[in-house]
This record gives sequence, structure tokens and C-alpha cells, in this order.
Amino acid sequence: MDAGGASMNKLTVELHLGDCLEIMRGMADKSVDAVITDPPFAFAGGLSNGRSSIADDQFFLYWWKDICRELDRILKPEGAGFIWCDWRTAAIIAKGFNLGQTYNWKVSQVVYHYREMPGQGQPFRSSVDMIAYCRGEKCKNTRIPNTTHNMISKYWYYGKHDNHPAEKDPEICKQLIGWCSDEGDTIIDPFMGSGTTGVACVQTGRDFIGIEICEDYFKIAQKRIADAQKQPRLI
Repeated sequence: MDAGGASMNKLTVELHLGDCLEIMRGMADKSVDAVITDPPFAFAGGLSNGRSSIADDQFFLYWWKDICRELDRILKPEGAGFIWCDWRTAAIIAKGFNLGQTYNWKVSQVVYHYREMPGQGQPFRSSVDMIAYCRGEKCKNTRIPNTTHNMISKYWYYGKHDNHPAEKDPEICKQLIGWCSDEGDTIIDPFMGSGTTGVACVQTGRDFIGIEICEDYFKIAQKRIADAQKQPRLI
């Protein structure tokens, strides 16, 4: 199911309900400038058995490799982007772009979002999110000064949020958008969830392509993005 496109102030928003692999396979080569997304985390172990959690290579890595192949094809080699991860999945997020073949895009660094409060875990309580910075082979990103620290410190509650269990801070999302794109660029989020990336794109003057497989979250994203389109754009 495709929700079609909506345009306001010369911005284009495309929202797709379905499997991101199937939808990206229908997109043109090198047609998207940047990616900002939060893929589902898949790992074994955890608090349920008191052991260290490790990402599940038997499924997650090979599924993620297919996602990376399509992202590498549709993203421009001059582009950049950000992918949320954690200590269990960061290496696999990076590995997906070079598993068995050569891609134009690579993960080059990791940014940390210090949420200014303790999360889950024992004996150490997690207090950061990890965000992989990825870019194409021709990327010359001058938007990020080389004095920029790889730590963002901003309060964001660990726990239930209004729109999605893994909802991200819209202000952090806008910061990432500013680091990887220019006004008028097209950003894709193949795991759109409740639409935070789409809202931030509308507010900062970027075209947006969002894909979500869960109809309930898709409807939430539709409403949030439509509401954002009715508001004055942020300067």
C-alpha cells in the first residue's frame, strides 16, 4: 500500500506502507541524498538470562546486508546519513555495507547521544544511544566542522513515549539532518516508525521518503507529518 505523495511549500513527502526491501527495489538508482533511520534491533540474550547480549548473525546480519545493498544502490555517492544502533549491533550495522561485495557507502564513525538519565542494564545502567555515521565514497561533507565532538548531550527519557516505544528526540533528528543534508535534499527513512524523521524533514525543508511495515505506526506517522506540514517551517 502506498499513501502517495503530498506537496507543500515545494516539499515532497512520500509515505509507503509495506516492506522496505520491496519498496526500495522499485526506486531509481542514485535518487536519494541521505538516510536517517532506526532499524529494529535483533539480539540474543539480555536481561532475561543475565548474560551478555550479542547480535544474531544468523538472521539480522544477512537481512541487514540486503537492506544495505538497496540503500547503496539508491543513495547518491556524495551523500551521508545516520543509523541508530547500540553496542550489540554497531559492528553489524557497519559490516552490512561490506559483506561479500564492495559498496560505495561505508560506516565511518559513531556518534553518541548522552540521554542525561540512566536506562536499563546491570551493574552499569545505559545512558547513551549510539548513532552510526555513514557516507558515500564521493562524500565531502563540509557541514560538520572538524572540531565537532562525537557526543550529543540532551535529555531524552528512557521509557514509554507518546508515539512509539523506540521514539527518538525530534531535536536530535534535526541536528542529524543538518549534518548530512542541505535544504531541498531528499532523505529516506526505511524504518519510519511513528514518523519523527519525516516531521523533522518537513520542519527543516527536506523532501522525505518514509517506509513503515506496521500499519498502526504508519497511521501515527501520517498524522504527525500532516500536522507538521500545516505549521510554519523552521528557520
